[in-house]
Order: sequence, then structure tokens, then C-alpha cells
Amino acid sequence: MIEILQKEIDYINRTNSSFIGQKIKEVFYEELNYESEPECWNYSNNIHSVDMNVLLQIENGKLLQIKWDDEFYCYGIGFAEISEIKIRDGINTINVSENSNWKSLIGKTITSIDIYWDESENQEYQTKLGIMLPKGKKQQFKLPLSWKLNFLNEYVFISAFEIDEDGNNYYWADHLTLFFKEDDYLISCKNNLE
Repeated sequence: MIEILQKEIDYINRTNSSFIGQKIKEVFYEELNYESEPECWNYSNNIHSVDMNVLLQIENGKLLQIKWDDEFYCYGIGFAEISEIKIRDGINTINVSENSNWKSLIGKTITSIDIYWDESENQEYQTKLGIMLPKGKKQQFKLPLSWKLNFLNEYVFISAFEIDEDGNNYYWADHLTLFFKEDDYLISCKNNLE
């Protein structure tokens, strides 16, 4: 098992201080603008698939951007406080506050965040005479792969996870998937391990 590092403690403290005790006012998804085939964020009634970011407008005026990032290692869950929603070429910003899953959470207080860490190892390779050979030592690392935002008796899981059009699951994705029912989250986790 990998020991907890100060960087992880700082991440947990920063996440908790930014989210816990806050109430969500509005929710936006940022999606790539596919000109030929639009991305469909509403994967199912209780699963949302988001290319880029989830933006939470908090009642205290802050705007929090939840994203996949490489703070620990590609791809984990990260966040940043941003000043405004910027309209950008190639990005669709969709207000999903009226979606039934989010509507029930608007105005409710985030009571806690569970952070699910993944431990793994990485090996660099080099090619010599057309053969892939290990380069250096394997490095162990840990990254925050999923969050569970808790609102008293309700929650939403946010994961660096992608479900493709064939139903295949991929962790460590440059993608966010939101699960509004724990059974859906657990089934996706189980399917990924099989």
C-alpha cells in the first residue's frame, strides 16, 4: 500500500474547504462541440457523460470547475475555482440545473465528499532494435479517480470514467461520468474489473 503524502492531505483539505457546507445554485456541463455527431451527455436517466467539465455555481458566488486533470497522474479528478463561464469556440456550455437529477440537489448543502483513490504503477519503455524494453524502475502512484458528493440522503458520484457507444467502460479517461444512483456506479466498477 502506498503511504499518504502531504500532497494528498492538501488535496483533501482543499477539496473539503471548497465544497463542504456549500449549496449549489446552478450546474453547467462543458462539452466538445462535435459538428458531425453531437455528444450526448444524457447517457441514461441516472448516468451523465461529460467530455470536459462540470461547473457548479455555488450560492456564495463561487464558481467551481470539476475536471479530469493530471495533478497526481493522468487522469484523476481535480477542480479549480474560476471567475466566470467563458464562451469558447468548439465548446458547448449546457445549463443542466433543470435536469431532474440536479434539480433535486439545487439549494441543498454538500455535507461531505468521499474521495476514492486508485493505486497503480507505471513503467516507462524504450525501443531497442525494434523491441520494447522497460526503462528504469516501476513507479507507484495514487490518484483521486472518483468523488462522491453527499447531500444528507442524496449524492452524486463523479468519476474520470468513460462509457463508450458499445457499452465498454474505461477508467483513467479524459472524460467525466456522473452517477446519480449508487447501483449504476457499482455495476460500472464491477464491469470494468471483469
